[in-house]
Amino acid sequence: MSESGQTAGPSVFQLVLESLPEEAQHRRAWLGLVRCFSSIERVLMRRLSDEFNSSLPRYDVLTALALAPEALTMGELASMLMVTKGNITGVVARLRKEGLVRKAASETDRRVQSVTMTKKGRELWGAMHAHYDRTIAEVLSGQSREDLRALTQVLEATRLAIQERIRALRE
Repeated sequence: MSESGQTAGPSVFQLVLESLPEEAQHRRAWLGLVRCFSSIERVLMRRLSDEFNSSLPRYDVLTALALAPEALTMGELASMLMVTKGNITGVVARLRKEGLVRKAASETDRRVQSVTMTKKGRELWGAMHAHYDRTIAEVLSGQSREDLRALTQVLEATRLAIQERIRALRE
């Protein structure tokens, strides 16, 4: 498999796309988003692993902590990353063991744990973040600035429309 994630035969996405009727644009759009995301994610995972012996979830946790103005509870961290606390518990434990983050129990509720990044964690995140940014720029370099701007606008409009539709479906 190449770095772009291409294999010798057709992917499951390609097979599904070929099986869809022309009027199934909602499925075509969804599969297009998933294919783009999956392709970029594979490159990022491989490069973070090769360069930093790290994973995308570790980068995500460090990013959330780096961008937060103050310590985050495990619940806040999970919410920011749109995962469960169980998903980040192991990641945070490993980051703590490596001296990249600190955990402290709340003085008012010992069950609540706050997480902050150490100086060592900030330094690693800075290097990882620069590498991540260069990778994204490289992967998307085939698109013009205008196309990327238009894509960003369409994706944001789509995200807002989806949120509104989900709200309406709950009612």
